[in-house]
Amino acid sequence: MLILIYILKYLNKIMIKKFVEHAEAQFEPLTSFRLKDDLNPKVWEGDKIKKDIREQLLKIANDYFSGLDLKDVDLKDIILTGSLANFNWSDYSDFDLHLLIDFSDINEDTELVKKYLDAAGKNWNDQHDIIIDGFDLEIYSQDVNEEHTSTGVYSLKNDKWIEKPSKQNFRPDEALIKKKAGDIMGTVKELEGEFGEGVKDEVLQPKLAKIWKKIKDGRKAGLDRDGEFSIENLVFKLLRRNGFIEKIVTLKGKSYDKQFK
Repeated sequence: MLILIYILKYLNKIMIKKFVEHAEAQFEPLTSFRLKDDLNPKVWEGDKIKKDIREQLLKIANDYFSGLDLKDVDLKDIILTGSLANFNWSDYSDFDLHLLIDFSDINEDTELVKKYLDAAGKNWNDQHDIIIDGFDLEIYSQDVNEEHTSTGVYSLKNDKWIEKPSKQNFRPDEALIKKKAGDIMGTVKELEGEFGEGVKDEVLQPKLAKIWKKIKDGRKAGLDRDGEFSIENLVFKLLRRNGFIEKIVTLKGKSYDKQFK
C-alpha cells in the first residue's frame, strides 16, 4: 500500500510538471512582441525593400486584383504593413499585403463591398500557401478612406515609405497580457469541455459568441486607443499565435454543425 502511494505521488508530480510546461509553452509567443533593433534584414536593405521581394509582392497583388474582375476600378496602391514593416517582426510574422481601393467606385454600399472583398480575400488566402523567404503571405483589400493604425506602411507601387516606423522604447506588459489571455484561454478550455460533455448547442453557442465578441471588440478598442502595441491587440495576437483563435473558430463550427446530426 505504501509503495502504491509513492507511485501515485510520483505520477502526480510528473503530470503537474507536464501541465505547467504545456501551459508555459502556450505563452511562449509573448517573446515575439519585443522590438528588434533593426528591420528584418531578409526583407530590407537600408530604407528600401529588397528588389526581388518587391517584384514578387507586386506580381501577387496585381494577379489577385485582376482576378477580382472589378470593371472601371483603379488599384490606388499596394502597401506592405504589419510587423514585417516594423521593428516587432518575429518568426510569427507574415507579409501583410493590402490593396488600396476606393470602395465607393465599386458600389455606393461600401459595407456590402467590404463584406464581398473580405470574403474574396479569405477565400484566396485559404486556397494559397505562398511563402517568401520563410514568411507566409496574406492579402487584403482596404478602402482608401479607411484609417490605418500601423506605424509602418510601405508603398510597393511607389517604392517608398508612407509611414516610416521608428524604434520606440517599448516593452510589452507581458504579465498583463498573460493574465488577460490566460482568462480567455481558461474560458475556451471550459467550453471545449462542455462541448465534449454534450452541452446543448443553444447553451454553448451564445457563450462562444460572447467570448468571440469580447476578443474582437477588445482588439478594436485597443487599436483605436493605443494602436498596434495596445494590450488588447497583443492579447489577440498571442491567442492567434498559440492556436486559441483557431480553437474558438473550430468550436463554433462544430457546435453549429452538431445540431443537424
